[in-house]
Amino acid sequence: MQGNALCSASDMKEDGLRLLPSALLLLFLLLVSGPWGWGQVYSWSTIAGTIYSGSADGTNSDARFNGPAALVVDGAGNIYVPDISNQTIRKIVPVGTNWVVSTIAGSVGQAGSRDGTNSTALFNYPTGITVDSDGIVYVADRLNNTIRKLAPLGTNWVVTTIAGQAGNPGGNDGINTAALFDTPNGMGIDSGGTLYVTTQGPIFDNTIRRMVRAGTNWVTQTIAGSGRIGSADGTNRSAAFDFPSGAAPDNSGNVYVTDQANNTIRKVALNGTNWVVSTIAGLASTSGYADGTNSDARFDYPGGLAVDNGGSIYVADYGNWLIRKIIPVGTNWVVSTIGGQFGHGQPLTNGIGSDARFWGPNGVALDSRGNVYVADQLHNAIRRGIPLPVCQAAALANDTLTLTWNAAVGQVLQIQYTTDLGQTNWTNLGEQFVCTNSTIPVTDLITSGPQRFYRALVTP
Repeated sequence: MQGNALCSASDMKEDGLRLLPSALLLLFLLLVSGPWGWGQVYSWSTIAGTIYSGSADGTNSDARFNGPAALVVDGAGNIYVPDISNQTIRKIVPVGTNWVVSTIAGSVGQAGSRDGTNSTALFNYPTGITVDSDGIVYVADRLNNTIRKLAPLGTNWVVTTIAGQAGNPGGNDGINTAALFDTPNGMGIDSGGTLYVTTQGPIFDNTIRRMVRAGTNWVTQTIAGSGRIGSADGTNRSAAFDFPSGAAPDNSGNVYVTDQANNTIRKVALNGTNWVVSTIAGLASTSGYADGTNSDARFDYPGGLAVDNGGSIYVADYGNWLIRKIIPVGTNWVVSTIGGQFGHGQPLTNGIGSDARFWGPNGVALDSRGNVYVADQLHNAIRRGIPLPVCQAAALANDTLTLTWNAAVGQVLQIQYTTDLGQTNWTNLGEQFVCTNSTIPVTDLITSGPQRFYRALVTP
């Protein structure tokens, strides 16, 4: 009788449970002691690509990628991917229940540094990517040591270089191309349009840079990291990183960074005019796998990360072949695994939670409905994790049943019931609604009629 996550033929996700008014106490005990406890459960599927590398545009598994490094989702639900070994930028558009992949910039297999429109532009190992509220895409062009902008113009994409100089690595701050980068890798953007870039160069960088728009110009400033390799917490340039990978700002002005070679997650917090760096999860220079709180957690070469509106962090744990979630609890950070199983990365497998298989996941992104997207780099695939509502409590008082579900903010739900699981007809309980809170109470008037079964349907 405990809650079970199910999948219907229409790819709607369900959390079904059996309710007997005469046995509510037993039901409640079973719910809270189930294997998923109080946590969020994710159902993972492959939306584009397959295990075979290539560079084919197309729909769903007909598309081919070659080492997708990262990804970002815009406000309309479109996904942008730097396809690093193909030297291209790809766009994935939802069309009904399908996903259509196209190449919007770069020339397949041709490395270079050239601004231009669509395939006339050239990249050299593009890695980081982000998108602003106007639909303009920004790319960290890793081996060109530059930051590129992709602006939509009708059905075309115009690529320009806004910072850095190809073939001239460095750590100089400055305006536009007077600023120099050494192996820029990860990118994020805040609500005001400020860019944050991680750099991994062994000579000039291992820093966190901020790029602020000033009219038509971009002003680059180093906000954390001295350029030396290390794992020191501290303020501004007194902090040290070792191969910082992803960068993701939250709604409060903080920036979170995956410090890849240190196997830690770092927080870069604005304090007045200073930036204070602290380690929130993992233990420096100690790789491994463990869920837990703060430094008790272990990562193995974590790649990209993303932050949701509630402040939870999602991490692509590259070396462990896992997707991790870090939840703030008071002043602590609690790490759990929401996708994949440690030590098991092949074959490419969809499923719920640990039943899914990832292989070198390197990028993670979120959409407005709480869905998690992953660039599964070594599988050459793009994956999606849908958070399933989990019933957390049930109470009966004055013939009114109250069910409490744990759901993702922004998720679109429809609660339904039936009196017979042997038939396919379910009755809507109220109207479809958008979750504005992670805890969803649902009430139903219970009579002396037959037992009822309830489920929550998710529209991805």
